[in-house]
Amino acid sequence: MIVGDERVAERFAPPGDELERFYYGFSILHCLPVGMVGDGAAGTGTVMRAETVRHYAQEAGFGGCEVLPIENDFYRFYQLTP
Repeated sequence: MIVGDERVAERFAPPGDELERFYYGFSILHCLPVGMVGDGAAGTGTVMRAETVRHYAQEAGFGGCEVLPIENDFYRFYQLTP
């Protein structure tokens, strides 16, 4: 499975660059509220760093999660394997 998420710094460090601040603003207004709908919702918004994607992949039963070497200014891509 291939997963795409916003490309941000590996670790949060304020104030973040302009794009990261944009992603967080969008997350608070849309992605986080949507991510809180339903029983047992994780409440994750935009800006999942690699550590979070790996954690969710493991919880979902995937054996591997690799950041793919795809150059893109806006997105980071992950490959989840059984």
